[in-house]
Amino acid sequence: VVAEYIAELQASIQSATSSSLLLPQRPEDRAVMRLFIELCSSSFSYFPILRAREESKLDDAVETLKAGLEDVDAFLNKMGSEGGPFLFGNQFTLAECSVAPFVQRACIILPSGLGSGRSINPMELCDTCNLPRLKAWMKAVIDRPSVVGTGVPRDEMISNMEKMLKRFEAMEKEQTKQ
Repeated sequence: VVAEYIAELQASIQSATSSSLLLPQRPEDRAVMRLFIELCSSSFSYFPILRAREESKLDDAVETLKAGLEDVDAFLNKMGSEGGPFLFGNQFTLAECSVAPFVQRACIILPSGLGSGRSINPMELCDTCNLPRLKAWMKAVIDRPSVVGTGVPRDEMISNMEKMLKRFEAMEKEQTKQ
């Protein structure tokens, strides 16, 4: 809600061209954008992979991630615009702004093998599952200068996630004691 409010302010303050607005101009497109953000909020969930301690749970978590990626690819193919890599073609919108941190983290954390010990590369999953539209979208999002410039450096991101996983593990041990 706050991000959408800021995007609306940006549109009202500057005399932006439609390609530089974070919110699509048409109400239908804004609805598509909101649906896409909602879909991606669950589709890029990588925590079950990081927290899986048993091979069968890890396999299930990877399959769930694949299914989520397939859903996002299908959405992009059906609802997205052609002529560019983003949801609305060449227009980088609030859809990409909202999802970029999750995509960026998944593409850094999962290949590191952190948590589960298994290196899983979301870009390679796109190749394995034949998801070229999603792969192009993900690449365009994580390569976007504003995303790169506001992202957390790779080593720091991995270190922070490692600390978080250790805190979760300690909390779980404490709960089992009670």
